[in-house]
Amino acid sequence: MEIVGVVPAAGYATRLQPLGGSKEVLPIKGKPVMDHLVERMRVGGATRVRVVTRAEKHDVIQHAGEIGAETVLGNPETVSDSILAGTAGLGDDDIVLIGFPDTLWEPGDGYVPLVRAVTAGCEVALGLFRIDPADLPRSDVVVFGPESSIAGIDIKPATPRSEWIWGIAAVRAATLAELGRAEWPGGFFDLLCREGRNVRGFPLSDAWLDIGTKNALLLAGGSGGSIERR
Repeated sequence: MEIVGVVPAAGYATRLQPLGGSKEVLPIKGKPVMDHLVERMRVGGATRVRVVTRAEKHDVIQHAGEIGAETVLGNPETVSDSILAGTAGLGDDDIVLIGFPDTLWEPGDGYVPLVRAVTAGCEVALGLFRIDPADLPRSDVVVFGPESSIAGIDIKPATPRSEWIWGIAAVRAATLAELGRAEWPGGFFDLLCREGRNVRGFPLSDAWLDIGTKNALLLAGGSGGSIERR
């Protein structure tokens, strides 16, 4: 069994344009923002990290090499396509760590309980973050069942049923092979929940920031920024 981090970095960052380069290498807290995710994946046990990106994103390709990550080139149409490209050739028992390179979150060892759960037999372990209610209608909101189990994932709900989103995941590669059933990972996890599959959630913190918008990037404060806590 191997633990592999997959970083989907093939997007165009349309909400942040114009930019002088790729958003994944924007300096936040003294280093390219994607480094925060890669470091956490390695703390979680990842012995390999695969960055899925496009051939024209030269700065991402160069930086991936500088931090010892593999580069997977392609033209994925969706986030699910990116993740699937990053899992090509993995064994069914391998554990894939999923995260997004334009997010900042705590704690630094957030993947550790997720890997532990998947190793113990869980198919999907989700890291959960409590965010500002104003941001919930554009997020993947977790729906809790009895005794804090996960009943589903609401994608960009008009009426959120909790204040918690999923932000990171650890998943068996065999399970991720089915990811093409949904355009977005959150939609796929929702399908699995509704099918009664073994999906568990682990509340991690209320320290979460997605820098995918100009306002959020300003909040991050560039190289001197910090993660906002509620």
